[in-house]
Amino acid sequence: MAAAVDSNVVGYTTKGVAANQKLMSGAQFVEVGEEGLDLASIKLENVPMTGGASIQWWDGTSYERATWVEKNWDSGLPWWGDENDWEIEITHTFAPGEGFWIVIPNGVPNAKVTQAGEVALSGFANYDFPLASNKKFMMINPLPTDLSLSDITLVSVPMTGGASIQWWNGTSYERATWVEKNWDSGTPWWGDENDWEIEITHTFLPNEGFWIVVPNGVSNPAVEIANTVQL
Repeated sequence: MAAAVDSNVVGYTTKGVAANQKLMSGAQFVEVGEEGLDLASIKLENVPMTGGASIQWWDGTSYERATWVEKNWDSGLPWWGDENDWEIEITHTFAPGEGFWIVIPNGVPNAKVTQAGEVALSGFANYDFPLASNKKFMMINPLPTDLSLSDITLVSVPMTGGASIQWWNGTSYERATWVEKNWDSGTPWWGDENDWEIEITHTFLPNEGFWIVVPNGVSNPAVEIANTVQL
C-alpha cells in the first residue's frame, strides 16, 4: 500500500475503547515527510502497562501483534513490546489505510487510543492499494471525512461476485459483492450477493474499518479509494 505525500497538515485522533472489547481501527496519518505511520506513534491512554492490552494487524495470512507494556522494569514508560519479552520493542510501519485491532482487557475504564502525524492527502485522484488473490485485507477509511462505499473501487477484479467488502456493524458483519450492475452492462458496483441488481450502500466514517476479500486466481488486483479531500 502506498500513497504520495504532499501535505504538511499535522493532526491527531483520539478514540475511546470499551473494556473487554476490541476496536477495529487503522492508520489515519503518516510520519511527517514519510509514507507510513510508525507503530510507536499509536499510543494507549488510561491503560495499565501489564501486557493485557494489545494491537494486532493482519499481514494477509495471519495476525502479528504487540502488547502494551512497561519499556523497562520500573521505568514508568510505555511501549509496544513482545508479549513474551517486554524488553524487546515491536516495530511496524502502517501504510495509510492499513487496519488493525486494539484489544482492551476487562476492568479498564475510559481507555483511549491516540495516533498523531501528518494527514496523508494525495495529490492524485485516488489512493491505490495493491491486493493479492485468495487473501483478505484489513483496511480503514484513510480520509478525514466520510467515505461512500461507491467511492471504493476494485481494479482488475472480475465482476462475478467472488470479491467482497465486509464491515462490522457492532454486532455482525455486513457485506457487499463486486458485481456487474446490470446484465451485460460492463459497469461494476457493490451489489447484494443474492440479487446483483440491488445496490448496497454504506457510509464509512473517518477511521472506520472494513475487509476487502479477493478470490483465488486474480492477477494484480487493487483497490482504489476516491480522494474527495485534496489540498
